[in-house]
Amino acid sequence: MTNNLREILKNKSVKAIGLYTTTNFFTKSISFVALLFFVNILTEGDIGILNIFSNTIVFLTPVISLGVTYTISVDYFKIPRKEYASIFSTAIFIPVILALISGVAIYIFRHSLFSTFQFQPEFIWLIPICLIFNFFFDTFAILLRMENRVKSFSTIQLSKIIIELSLAFFLIIQFYHSWFGRALGYAITLITMGIWFLRYAIRNGFLIKKFDTKLLKKELTFGISGVLLKIGIFFLLSSDKFFVMAHYGKIQTGFYAIASTFATVQFIFSESLIQYLQPVFFQEYAKGGNWNQIKHLFRKYAIVMFLAVILITLATTFVYEFFLKPSYRAHLYLFYPLITGALLWSFSNLLLQNIVYQKQKRIIIILSAIAIVLSMAINFITSKYLNLVWLSYGQVISHALILATIVLLNSKLHFFKFVIPNSKN
Repeated sequence: MTNNLREILKNKSVKAIGLYTTTNFFTKSISFVALLFFVNILTEGDIGILNIFSNTIVFLTPVISLGVTYTISVDYFKIPRKEYASIFSTAIFIPVILALISGVAIYIFRHSLFSTFQFQPEFIWLIPICLIFNFFFDTFAILLRMENRVKSFSTIQLSKIIIELSLAFFLIIQFYHSWFGRALGYAITLITMGIWFLRYAIRNGFLIKKFDTKLLKKELTFGISGVLLKIGIFFLLSSDKFFVMAHYGKIQTGFYAIASTFATVQFIFSESLIQYLQPVFFQEYAKGGNWNQIKHLFRKYAIVMFLAVILITLATTFVYEFFLKPSYRAHLYLFYPLITGALLWSFSNLLLQNIVYQKQKRIIIILSAIAIVLSMAINFITSKYLNLVWLSYGQVISHALILATIVLLNSKLHFFKFVIPNSKN
C-alpha cells in the first residue's frame, strides 16, 4: 500500500494538480487573511466601492478581449507554433484598443455611472489600465498552463498576490486610508505582471512583428460569440452585486459582497482542477475525443467539489463568528445559497469546455443569451420587489437552469455518446 501511495505521489498529473491546487489555495488564503484587515480598517462603503470596481473589471474584460483568450487556449493544440505566434501577436492587439475606448466611454457616462453605481472619478483612468494589464496577466497564465509550466505558473500567481497586498497595505496605512489605496496597489501590480508577460512572450517567440488583417477579421467574427459567452458568465456570477448597489446602496453591497467572496472560495478548488484538466481535455478532443477516456475525471472532480463545499462552509462559519465585525456576522445567512450556486457553476464550467473547444458559435450565442436574460430577470425581480435573501436564492435557481441548459446543449453535440464530432460551425 505504501508503494502504491509513493507511485501515486510521483505521478506527474498528481503533482501538477497538487501544485495548481496548492498555489490557488495559498494565494486565496493570503487574500482572505488580508480581507480581515481590509474589512476592519476600511468602511463598509469603501468595501462596496471596491466590489463595484473589481466587478466592473470582471464585466469589461470579456468585452475588450473579444474571445481572444478562447482562441489562445484552443489553437495552441491545433496549429503549428509559427502560425500560432502570428495568431497570438494579432489577437492581443484587440483588447488594448478596446480597453482605451472603454475609458473614454466611462468618462462620457461618468455622471450617470456615479449616481447609479457609485463610480468614482479615479475609475476613468484606473479601469482602462487594469483592463489592459489584467488581460496580459490572464494570457500569461494561459500560456504557462498550455505549455505545462506548472512551476512558472505558480511563481507568477504567488508573485502577483504578494506584490499586490504589500502595496495595498503600504498605500492604505501610509497615504490613502480608503478604497483608493487598495485599487492603486492592484493597478501597479498588474502593470508589473504585464511587463513580465511581454518579456516572456517576446523571449519565447509568441510575440512577433507580424500583423494579419485577415486573421483579425476572423477573430472579430468569432469574438462576438466569445464576448457574449464571457458577458453571460459575468451576469451569471457577478451581476447580482450591481443590483444590490442599485437598490440597496454601498453598505448592503459590502455585506453581500463579503458573503459572496467567501462563497467563491469554491472556485479555488474548481479552477485548480480545471487549470489542469482543460489542456488534458483539449488534447483528447484534438484526437477525436472519447467520453470513456475522460468520464472518470468528471467523477473525481465532482467528489472534490462536494468535499470543498463542506470544508468552506465550516471555515466560513468560524471566520464570521470570531473574526468579522458584528454587522457582517448578521448577514452570514446570505452565504449558504451563494455557496450552493458556486457548486453548481463548478459543474457547468467543466461541461462548458467541450462547447468552447469546438467553437460552436451558434450554440455559444444561444447559451450566452439565456444566461444574460435569465440572470437579469431573476436579479431584477428579487432585488427590486423582494429582498437580499431572495436575491441570494435566485443565484441557485440561475445556476441550476444554466447547468441543465449546458447538459442539454452538450447532448445535442453528441458529447455523451462517446464521440466528439469535428465541426466547422
